[in-house]
Amino acid sequence: MKRILVFGDSNSWGYTDEDNGQRYEKRWPVLLSHELIQKGVNTEIIEDCLPGRTTNIDDPQDGIHLNSAKVLKSSLLSHSPIDLVILMLGTNDLKFRFQRTAENIADGIKELIQIVLDTNSGSGGWHDVNKSNLVVICPPTLGEKSYDPNWINFKEWEGGLEKSTELHFSFEKVCSQMGVHLIDANEFCQSSSIDPIHWSKKMHLKFSENLAKIIDQKIKL
Repeated sequence: MKRILVFGDSNSWGYTDEDNGQRYEKRWPVLLSHELIQKGVNTEIIEDCLPGRTTNIDDPQDGIHLNSAKVLKSSLLSHSPIDLVILMLGTNDLKFRFQRTAENIADGIKELIQIVLDTNSGSGGWHDVNKSNLVVICPPTLGEKSYDPNWINFKEWEGGLEKSTELHFSFEKVCSQMGVHLIDANEFCQSSSIDPIHWSKKMHLKFSENLAKIIDQKIKL
């Protein structure tokens, strides 16, 4: 059995564009497991996903526990052995209060990549030095509603839409430098027109189906 760790934020936790923050039981990590098993890849999906999670920046408003760089190594070791780490973060770094550029966010991803590359969380026993395989997913751009001054959360996310369109280019440079496989979620995923930060329930299914195909065809487990 292959063990896959999904390390992400609210869109991986199961926060959708409806249900007022109730965790969706058919969120994409859960569906991904079913999709891979159907393809003959016996997997166990380990979820470490948290709404509000950033790459490597403290959130003075919602808590420093949201800083991935402070908890990722602990998560890797506590869940080891891990065959594949799926890392999808960066959306929350777009919040206006952080004043981060796409390059800043990509640098945050770079720090997280380095943590995975430096951590012996791969197959084997506790003292083995094997590393986990790693895939970085660039999150989809924010929905157009984030550009609407009448949206209730407009001020919190002001300017985020433009920056989100630049993320893939910045992520691509970093992942190329680090030798890490990058998947662009924009190729098969769109943020909701109702809630521009999160996804519809149908999108969770579409995302899991497409990701399972990529993992099955291109990622060595």
